[in-house]
Amino acid sequence: MAALPDKKREAFAQALASGMTPEEATREVKYGNRDRERIRARAARADVIARVAEIPRERALALADLAPVIERLIAAADVAAKQDSAAALVAMKGLLAEAGRLKGLVPKPPPAPAAPRRRLSETEWLALYAPPKPGSAP
Repeated sequence: MAALPDKKREAFAQALASGMTPEEATREVKYGNRDRERIRARAARADVIARVAEIPRERALALADLAPVIERLIAAADVAAKQDSAAALVAMKGLLAEAGRLKGLVPKPPPAPAAPRRRLSETEWLALYAPPKPGSAP
């Protein structure tokens, strides 16, 4: 399925596919009518539902296509780096700049989950955060 013909509806579907709620997507796209019934009806349209289901597949295909291109650009930059000429240096710079630009299109992996916080005992907390006692060295 191609993009929806209505640009606002396509932007709305893109926002929904990115994980926004229908209300957030409505604000993002700047739809004028923010009535809950209208928002629900807009999100329940068959063409919007189909488009939202298709967008992740399109994104996955685009990312799969970019990875080999980025690898080839970096490999070509490595070859150019071994050449002893100004033209090779310019080519290497351009290849690396394009690889960096394309990597910016690839979403970053989600951050690793943080280690669970441990509750400090009262003694530990006082040792770390209590004000210094009068007469003691800071």
